Amino acid sequence: MNDFTMYDDMLYAIYSATDLESMKSALLMHMQDLIPHDYASILIFDKNAGKAPYHVAAFYCEPSDFTDAEKKYLDTYPDDLENRVAMNGDNAVIRVSSLQPESERLNSRIYRDCYRNYSIYDMLQVLIRDKKDVAALLTLYRTREHGAFTDESVYTLKALSRHLNTVFYKYCRQQDDAANVNSAVQEITSRVHMTPKETEILTLIFLAKSNPEICDELGIKEHTLQKHFQNIYRKLNISSRWELLRFSAGAGTPVTVGRAG
Repeated sequence: MNDFTMYDDMLYAIYSATDLESMKSALLMHMQDLIPHDYASILIFDKNAGKAPYHVAAFYCEPSDFTDAEKKYLDTYPDDLENRVAMNGDNAVIRVSSLQPESERLNSRIYRDCYRNYSIYDMLQVLIRDKKDVAALLTLYRTREHGAFTDESVYTLKALSRHLNTVFYKYCRQQDDAANVNSAVQEITSRVHMTPKETEILTLIFLAKSNPEICDELGIKEHTLQKHFQNIYRKLNISSRWELLRFSAGAGTPVTVGRAG
């Protein structure tokens, strides 16, 4: 199997995954073909961690017995995580062996405490971003037996980085966005009666769909959509889409609700 086929297989696998767990498994399984490594970890940051200090909401290791190493790192050296994130700004791919001489990196306190038992020799990592915020940190590890990562490995991971941004946003953040939208819609419909069609329109508006996209998804004409808007605005005693969008922005009780229509 050539490199292009392996690259294509990975992209198909991560884009067609149905949830975060299956996407992570597919990513690391195919990553082994593209960039041979001995261990890997994915640190997923809290969705509100737009800047330091960064909080890891979950992490995933392959193979699973590497979990102890990453857990010890996160528990013992939380400040160093900020350094890792800072080094990986703007989706830069970092090969640690290019930054630190062997004597320095293999004798550091972090290495001795967390990675020496696994005979780690080199690390290759990339910061995955959710739009402007950090979403995850992917790190691949190679043992002394297999040596440092190659320039080709660095190039391959860099090429993958924009795809990783997309799929992690899809699985880590869009699900959270959908939950927020559902909460906002339930808040409105618990106070004001909305027809099923109006509820659908509210949901799509909060998902930042444009008018043409809403019409296309619901199979309605623009003038019909405008009539629904008028009814929604009247029921909520508002006059603009902006006032409506404030419901999904977590602004508390942003408008005065009129009588049910």
